[in-house]
Amino acid sequence: MKRNAFSLVEVTLALGVAGISLLTIFALLPVGVRTNQLAIEQTASTDILSAVAADLRATPVTTPRGGAAVSPLFAIGIPANPVAASTMTTLFFTAQGQSAISLQTDSRYRVTITLLPNGAGARTATFVDLKATWPAAASIPDAQGVAEMFIALDRN
Repeated sequence: MKRNAFSLVEVTLALGVAGISLLTIFALLPVGVRTNQLAIEQTASTDILSAVAADLRATPVTTPRGGAAVSPLFAIGIPANPVAASTMTTLFFTAQGQSAISLQTDSRYRVTITLLPNGAGARTATFVDLKATWPAAASIPDAQGVAEMFIALDRN
């Protein structure tokens, strides 16, 4: 009578293939976790930049048009047109999106708002470069991550 069963060699080979497959999968887990963390940081920083851009766009138009103003939510100073020289404002944000004008113990993101020169014409847009870096305590060149946005404000 013939019995149907696996030999010891077949069982050993099957366990070896399963072991190598599991090792490969477990080796990919840290890469997946790091990629997920990076995606979360990128999404949060983009949300913060979008909030700052919305605040700048929500700044009421001055009378006469093109005058200096301050944004309503984050109190970012917008110079009068034409903008002759770059002006920079730095804000710090927590992971929950709370802002501060100085580095706090729970600050996660540093947002640099640079209003760029826009030429000599009084009827040109106000150009703004927004850059978020993290962690907030790191200098910009030493940051782990960066997100950047460029906007043009029609203040005329």
